[in-house]
Amino acid sequence: MRDFPFRPRTGSSSLPDYLLNNSEGFIVQKLFNSLRSAVLYLDKWGAIISANIMAEELFHDEALIGKTVLEFLSGWDDKIHAHQEVLMVARTGVSVIGAIEHAFIHGKEHWFQVDKVAVRDETTGVKGVLVTLDDITLLKQQELRLQQSESRYRAFVDNSQDAIWCYSINPPLPINLPRQELIDKVISSATLRDCNHVFSKIYNTTPEQLFGMSFKETGTYSYADNIEAFVDNNFRLSTEEIVWRNHSGNDVCLQISANGTIENEQLVEIWGVTRDTTERHRYIDRLEYQANHDLLTGLPNRNKLKNIATTMIEQTQNGKKLALIIVDLDSFKDINDTLGHHVGDEIIKQIGPRISNAINEMNTTICRLGGDEFGVLLNDIKDPQQAQLIAEQILLCIRELFYINEMDIELRASIGIAMYPCQASDFSTLLRYADVAMYTAKQSLSSIEVYSSETDKYSTKRLSLMNELGRTIREGQLELYYQPKVSLITGEITGVEALSRWIHPTMGFISPSEFVPIAEMTDMINEMTVWVLSESLAQVWRWQKQGLDIKVAVNISARNLLDRDIVKKIKSLLLRYQLSPSCLELEITESIIMNNPDYALKILKEINDIGVDLSIDDFGTGYSSLAYLKKLPVKWLKIDYAFVINMLEDEHDQIIVNSTINMAHNLGLSVIAEGVETQEILDKLTQMKCECAQGYHIARPMAAEQFDQWIVEYSKNKKFTMPSINSDITIKRLN
Repeated sequence: MRDFPFRPRTGSSSLPDYLLNNSEGFIVQKLFNSLRSAVLYLDKWGAIISANIMAEELFHDEALIGKTVLEFLSGWDDKIHAHQEVLMVARTGVSVIGAIEHAFIHGKEHWFQVDKVAVRDETTGVKGVLVTLDDITLLKQQELRLQQSESRYRAFVDNSQDAIWCYSINPPLPINLPRQELIDKVISSATLRDCNHVFSKIYNTTPEQLFGMSFKETGTYSYADNIEAFVDNNFRLSTEEIVWRNHSGNDVCLQISANGTIENEQLVEIWGVTRDTTERHRYIDRLEYQANHDLLTGLPNRNKLKNIATTMIEQTQNGKKLALIIVDLDSFKDINDTLGHHVGDEIIKQIGPRISNAINEMNTTICRLGGDEFGVLLNDIKDPQQAQLIAEQILLCIRELFYINEMDIELRASIGIAMYPCQASDFSTLLRYADVAMYTAKQSLSSIEVYSSETDKYSTKRLSLMNELGRTIREGQLELYYQPKVSLITGEITGVEALSRWIHPTMGFISPSEFVPIAEMTDMINEMTVWVLSESLAQVWRWQKQGLDIKVAVNISARNLLDRDIVKKIKSLLLRYQLSPSCLELEITESIIMNNPDYALKILKEINDIGVDLSIDDFGTGYSSLAYLKKLPVKWLKIDYAFVINMLEDEHDQIIVNSTINMAHNLGLSVIAEGVETQEILDKLTQMKCECAQGYHIARPMAAEQFDQWIVEYSKNKKFTMPSINSDITIKRLN
């Protein structure tokens, strides 16, 4: 869709959505974007998770999220080394502070002081890398000017955003003195000669009042250790991190760099820079907290649960067992829809304390996995029976009435239990098994189920697809193929059917029969359908720009009709692409109609009223009611390929196809047959007076670019013949 001008533009400078769900997340966002440094938060593989506004402005790029170091540091002198350094920090946990790096960005030369700080997790180690880039190009330039002009030097020092200071060594100290003697004399003889206002502000005074003070008077708790490091590192201190208590009695984090001036083999002065990194450390702490806790309830989240469980598994020995209980509230969506999300949020906030009070167990972790789903991790469990007793206590506490806004609200829950190590050998498997058990309990209406392999209907691949499908849909990683529909009366291309395709980076081609049912199990099908509609209409718009009038057919599911905004969304997309409703056709299945016929009829009439055609897909495979069929505002009836493909060999299939065509005509409907794979089938359908056909004999589903070539090829040289039609296959052209 990048080539389409109406696509809305979105930025990338914000934190992840889940960090912006309340006022605390908003404050963190404001803090993140108010930092004067360009800040990038990378995962441990070197891909950007978050970036502040300064980073966007620096790289002139509003789409930094997801890019790697190699991509966004393209102008660096040694970007490969920078990338390797990020990965090294992520692997070893050893931060790289104060590296000076040179680059050309958009043709301009820059120097940066770069900090690559390992962001640690209290249980699993390094979670990512926080990269701060301070543009010190001005500093480099001013350093050169300082050699020419004292006034320029003064302006630089006074206007620096960092605290700059200089200690004189009087008398100068020979650098060949014994180590300890040299350290002692530096501490005793160094006095502050110069500093800027940023430095004096740390002490809540003026520069003049600090002049002449020693390291002991102006230093930190660890000033002696800092001097030792300075001497041992050849009279250099490279961005040392220290903690210092300020005049208000608060501990602040400072980052110190220092260089000694050596003249005639004597140390004459020490220049240094001090930066207050307190806010950065607070930001990292806050970011880590929000990455591991649910913002609504304050409970640990799924990520924190994984870390805790993994640690417990590593430490479990002597036959001790763990149990993971997943609790899913039944019909919770009805509460949100009926009483409002504020009532739902109040209930969610009470679940954690209720469970905690009910089980009163030691070594228990209660977390919110997301939505209305909670996890309870039990340590040192004897057997599944004990875990099941605890689950029953949880079930009882949830069934107690919730009193909110003067209303009594009663809830039910479904609970799944999985055990380590007798069932699962790692956390991922433990979570999957508990989830499967929970869905088994929900489907069987048994309330509580312990995982059993006999009832596990969900393969690892299916679960993996379920976890990835949502992201794949949101990021537009699906592809659309188009299969032509041909008129058996005129030979014209009457339209195309849009078909979703998923080419997985590791699993390869994934059939729609695998991932579409997964999407239909959840609200993901709504996102997927909107994406297909948007991509299809955008392609129709492009075809119209080429002078081609092509109608596109899109399949919709029962969940789509339950989306109250489905009609509004269709109107909005047609308006966005400036298309007539007649260019769109929606294909519905019999099951959609029969699940809730009255409601389906209402929504389908609304869709038909705006000018969108409707057709019944896969006719003959469901249990349609002719009473409802004749009421539906449909124009087309599509015979399922299962009857068409074998109708020349199977007399019963041929009878079904012929009867369906006659019935449709009697109801005033036109018929399209799918599964046309031979010329003989095409001839037979024409004899039966079927109006349209599609199938491999005509054309396989193809990408838009291939479809454009297909039109040209078939307009020149047909690859199949149309009975009683002498003209070539044509496609309607716009006037």
